[in-house]
Amino acid sequence: MRVASVVAAVAVGCATALGYGGFGVTALFADVSGLNERLTELNTRPDSLGGWGGTDTFRVRSPLWWVGGHGGGQIGNVTVGGGGAVMLCNVKADSLGVELFGALPSFELGYVLEPIEYMWIRPCLGLGGGAWASYVHSHESFSQPNFGRWFYGWSAGLQPALEVMGRLPYRKENFIGLYVKAGYDLALASGLLGDEEPPDFRLGGFRLELGLRFDRRTQEGSFRM
Repeated sequence: MRVASVVAAVAVGCATALGYGGFGVTALFADVSGLNERLTELNTRPDSLGGWGGTDTFRVRSPLWWVGGHGGGQIGNVTVGGGGAVMLCNVKADSLGVELFGALPSFELGYVLEPIEYMWIRPCLGLGGGAWASYVHSHESFSQPNFGRWFYGWSAGLQPALEVMGRLPYRKENFIGLYVKAGYDLALASGLLGDEEPPDFRLGGFRLELGLRFDRRTQEGSFRM
């Protein structure tokens, strides 16, 4: 009898565990000073030392902009989900250019607070990281430059955040939400690689995300993201 009750409770919980998904734009306020210093050193390195003899200073600017998506589900007030975002940045100096690529995957747990109808506040904690690659090259040719260097980096850590979302019904039991999410990427481990000494650059710091989310409501009227 007890086993039957447990199975029934699990079945009811699964029946009300509804999914959600969406997409957004993220601004990551990473410290790019080490990246700019290394790129400038490469750009101004004299010809006699294997450089390209430029005079400009590189100015990769923060925040770095990302586009991504997310998905997950909610049981009761607890949310479980994940997502990812990608970034591509192109910056040039007088002698060299750089293409900077990035990816930010994450897994996340959250807890929903609903102070008023059609609004929620969700503190959450993510586990994830980031990876980036940069290709520094002379302007003659991207595929066969006279000067070219690859650099890579990765990081892994915690991502505490707070999300606020307002939502509106657009069909029966369907909602569309506009959310704002602020958090901090705290790197606990990281690594750097490259053709020579890599830049002192890691994907971390304060982040601000804005996006849309699509979800549903249970038949009994309580909201489930």
